[in-house]
Amino acid sequence: MVPALRYLVGACGRARGGFAGGFPGACGSASGRPRPLCGGGRSASTSSFDIVIVGGGIVGLASARALILRHPSLSIGVLEKEKDLAVHQTGHNSGVIHSGIYYKPESLKAKLCVQGAALLYEYCQQKGISYKRCGKLIVAVEQEEIPRLQALYERGLQNGVQGLRLIQQEDIKKKEPYCRISSVSITYQKTIIFPLCCRIAFMIPGSNGH
Repeated sequence: MVPALRYLVGACGRARGGFAGGFPGACGSASGRPRPLCGGGRSASTSSFDIVIVGGGIVGLASARALILRHPSLSIGVLEKEKDLAVHQTGHNSGVIHSGIYYKPESLKAKLCVQGAALLYEYCQQKGISYKRCGKLIVAVEQEEIPRLQALYERGLQNGVQGLRLIQQEDIKKKEPYCRISSVSITYQKTIIFPLCCRIAFMIPGSNGH
């Protein structure tokens, strides 16, 4: 049976039998260095696919995963110029799941950010990926900043940001005693997870798209 998902990475040529299995650790081998998906020096071979995706980062692999789940009968190829997956921005990002508080209400970016965060939490729970909801404070240092802070709070409410609330100075001092503020602040759920994108990038091919 032809595997549903194959990759072509750097000079490795075609990988037979689908994606390589799960990777030890978060982003590579137990030594901490990225593990090649296949040995170098192999000559490239010609393959035919129903769909080819260019780029073996989180966007390319997540796109491949979505296509496999929706169209399991299709053969899908992922092309990556490097010798491993997730070597660029996917493996070198801030590790923050953004809430969507800053984006214009009703905009596609706001909707996708909020919906995407919810889906990402669900995926992490299913796969046993740990994360920390540490929250975030947005403070008004000067009095003239308070109207802008209030407007940002209203925007967050319209966007459906989880855990959003206004807190007063005395409550802020309990959380951050050295924070210099005017009188009011916004707090909301913000999550850090490291190295999320890199780990997911390897988990997707490790389970052949699931």
